Amino acid sequence: MRSTPRTRLLSLAGAAVTLVTATALVTPTASAAPDASDGRPSQSKGKHLARVDLSTLTIAETLKALETGKYTSVELVEAFLDRIETYEPYYNAFTQMNPDALADAAASDARRTKGKGKKPRVRALEGVPIVIKDSMDVKGMPTTSGWSLTSPISGGLSLIPETDAPAVERLREAGAIIIGKTNLPTLAKSGSNANTSSYGPTYNALDQAWAPGGSSTGSATSVAGGFAVAGMAEETGGSIQNPASAQSLYAVKPTFGLIPNTGNFPLQGVTRDVLGPLAKTAEDAAIMLDVLAGSTADDPKTEDAVVPKGGFTSKLSTKALKGKRIGLYGPGWRTGANSELSPETAELYADAVRRLEKQGATVVEDPFEGSGFNALRTNGAATGGGNNWAVDQYLKRLGASAAVSSAAELKAWGDAHGFEEDPHIGAMLDGATEEPDLTPFLENRDAYLEIFDKVLEDNDLDALMFPQQVREVGPVFGGSVSASTVSEINIAQLPGVVVPDGTYDSGKPFNLIFIDEKWSEAELLGYAYDYAKAYGGRTVNHDLSTTPPDTTAPTVTVKPGSVGADGVYSTVSYKLYDAGKIARATINDVEKDLVDDTWSDLNGIKPGVFGAKAGKNTLKVYDVFGNETAVEFTLG
Repeated sequence: MRSTPRTRLLSLAGAAVTLVTATALVTPTASAAPDASDGRPSQSKGKHLARVDLSTLTIAETLKALETGKYTSVELVEAFLDRIETYEPYYNAFTQMNPDALADAAASDARRTKGKGKKPRVRALEGVPIVIKDSMDVKGMPTTSGWSLTSPISGGLSLIPETDAPAVERLREAGAIIIGKTNLPTLAKSGSNANTSSYGPTYNALDQAWAPGGSSTGSATSVAGGFAVAGMAEETGGSIQNPASAQSLYAVKPTFGLIPNTGNFPLQGVTRDVLGPLAKTAEDAAIMLDVLAGSTADDPKTEDAVVPKGGFTSKLSTKALKGKRIGLYGPGWRTGANSELSPETAELYADAVRRLEKQGATVVEDPFEGSGFNALRTNGAATGGGNNWAVDQYLKRLGASAAVSSAAELKAWGDAHGFEEDPHIGAMLDGATEEPDLTPFLENRDAYLEIFDKVLEDNDLDALMFPQQVREVGPVFGGSVSASTVSEINIAQLPGVVVPDGTYDSGKPFNLIFIDEKWSEAELLGYAYDYAKAYGGRTVNHDLSTTPPDTTAPTVTVKPGSVGADGVYSTVSYKLYDAGKIARATINDVEKDLVDDTWSDLNGIKPGVFGAKAGKNTLKVYDVFGNETAVEFTLG
C-alpha cells in the first residue's frame, strides 16, 4: 500500500503559515484492480493518458474515451491519484481519500465489458472520477465538516454514516467513482477560503496566493487543479458560486429543493442549503444535474422538484440566447456594502454585455430600479431558521452504529474529550428537538420572490446576467470573494449558473452568473452553454506549484526623503517588499488594501494620513499568505 505524506499548511494566529506533517493521506491500493498490471496504465493504453490534460478533461470527453477503450477507469483513477500525490502537499484539497476508488473503477470497467458480443449497459457517469465535499455523507467515511470536534485529525469524534447521502447515492448509481472527500472551512462558515479547517487551508489551483473561494474550497481546487473530472459542492450563501468564480469553473447553484440535501451536515438545512456540481463546462454541469435532480422520499423538501422533459442537457444550444431579454446588474438590485462594481469589473462586465448582444440577446438596464428589491437586504427579517433541528435530524440519520445520534450526545462527548470550550456545539442545542416554525423565514423569502417575479414579468425578462464578483478576489489570507448575489438568491431560493469569462489584468478570474426564476436551471445552462461556446472564458493553470506557500514576513524599510531619524519623523515613507506579494497594511488598525505585488510603497505618512497620529504609531504589513511584519514609529 502506498501512502502520501499529508503536509498540512496551518495558519498560526491568523498570520504566519507553517508546514506541519500531520498524518498520512492513504490512497487506494493498486491491487484493488483485477489485472496483473497492478492497476497502473499499461504501456499500450497509458500513452493515451499521457497526452490528456487532466485539468481540462471533461465528463463528455471521459465518457467517450472510456467507451472507445482509449483507457480504462482504473487507468484514469490511477492517473488522478498520481497527480494528487504530486501536488496535494502544496494545495491541500482533500481531507481523506476513498480507499475503494480503484476497486470501484475496476467494477465499472467490468460493467463496460460484461456480456461478450452484447452492448453493455453504460450509466450516465460510468467510470468518471469525481470528488465530494466533506460535509456530505459517504458511506463508511467520516463526515468532518472541517470541524475539530468531528475531525479525526484533531482528536475529534468520527461521524461515520451507514449510508450515502441521497445525492451521493445517485452519483454512485450513475457509475461515478469517488476519488475522495474535500476540505472546507469549519462547518462551511466562509465564502472565501478554508483557512479555519482542522485540516488546514486549501489553496487556489490558479495561484496559491489568491483566495480559493469557500466553502466548497477543496472541491473547487480538485476540479480546477485536475485532481478529478468534476466535483460536488454545497451552498448556503455563496459556497458553490464563490469557489467556482475564484477558480474559473462552471457551477450550478440550484433551486432549493431540486436536489436532496439530506445527509449533508447542515448550516441552514431546512431553508437554504443546496447541493450542486462544479465542472469544467456547462455541458458537464448539465450532465451532473441530470443525475442529481429530482424528488425523493428521503428528503420531503424535494417534493415539488421540477425536472424538465428531456433533462437538463435538453436546452444546450448555440442559439439559446438569440431573442432573449436579459436584465443587467444595477443599484436596483443592491445598494450599500459590496454593491458597487470596481472599475475593472465594470469594464469587463460591459464587454460581456456587448458579447451577450452579439449572441442575439436584448439587454435591459437595471430592471429592479424602483422596485424596492434592494431594501430587502437590510430589512432585518429572518434569513434562515430551524437549523438546530436540522443538525439533530442529520445526526439521527447517521445510523444505529454511529457514535452519537443527537446534538446533546455530541456535546456530551465533546465535554468529556477536551472540547468543552468548542464555540459551535453549544449553539446547536436550543430547539434541537423541536420541529421549527419557519414562518418568519418564509415570509421574507416570499417578499423577495414577489418583487423578483414581478420585475421579470413586467420587463418580459428571460433571465438576469450579473458579474458574479463585484471586485476581483483578494488574497488567501485576509482577502475575500465578494459576490453580487449573496444572499439575495439564497434567501429567495433561486437558481444561478456561474460562467467563467476571462480574467482581470492581474490574471485573477472574472465570471458571470445567469439567474432566473425557480426551476429554470435547464434554460440557464442553455444560456451558459451558448455564451461559453462563443467566447470560452475558462482560465486554467497548466503549471501547478511544487513549492510550499511563502512563510517569510515582509520587509519594511524607511525610504530616502523621510523627514526625521531613529524612528521619530514629521513625515515618513516606507518601501515594502515580500517575495510572496504584499497584500495590505494597517496603521493603528486603519486598513489599506494594496495591489498584490512584490514591491509596494507607503508615501508621505504624517498625522491625519492613513490612520497615523502624532505620537506613537504601529504599522503592520501583510503579504498574501498572512505573514506579518510590525513596525513602530513616532510622528512629531
